[in-house]
Amino acid sequence: MFQKSTFVILLLFILSSCAVQQKSLETNDWYAFTKTNTAQQEPSKVYEFADGMIRMHGEDLSCLMTKKSYKNFELTLEYRWNLDEKYKMKGTKNSGVMYNIPLDASDKIWPKGIQFQIKEKTTGDFIFLDQVTAKVNGKLVEAGASVVSPKFLENENPYGEWNLVVIKSFNGKITQYLNGKLVNEGTEASSTEGKISLNYERSPIDFKNIKIKNISKE
Repeated sequence: MFQKSTFVILLLFILSSCAVQQKSLETNDWYAFTKTNTAQQEPSKVYEFADGMIRMHGEDLSCLMTKKSYKNFELTLEYRWNLDEKYKMKGTKNSGVMYNIPLDASDKIWPKGIQFQIKEKTTGDFIFLDQVTAKVNGKLVEAGASVVSPKFLENENPYGEWNLVVIKSFNGKITQYLNGKLVNEGTEASSTEGKISLNYERSPIDFKNIKIKNISKE
């Protein structure tokens, strides 16, 4: 009986520890700012929160930024292009998820950090912003204002379908997955921790199931 009780307590402890490690990012974990107003704003005043989704649409470029900084993490989320007729737009659909944005970086369009590019035909590219660098395919990316390092695999789902993004950042190693496949990776990133941002670039887009957890290995 004692052994069974001990086992149950241990199992509950393990399950509890696992649950704590992964966190869903809720409305109060973020703040928003726009190109025309860089002051921190309530997310619900900039974006639509409905049916478990963050729905981004409108005319102004903007960011949804986490209040906290994260290091050695795995971030998962889903996105889809919003095809509602009332939000119909012309041109290439474009957005992105940024990470390792230093706490002291300015809130601007677009901040310093690393971006998982979400864009027609180029989803999965790295974009290194404001002098951030890393080694990709063994070669150091040249520092610059906005430097693209292309994905090596295309795996975006058709318009209207949800896409699963997984980003891992561990001690300078960065890996990007799209719909279960590795699409880009790098090492020795010069920015290894920071805030996370969802970028709105005038292409109506929905996000959901945004979760983050600490990791202890690559």
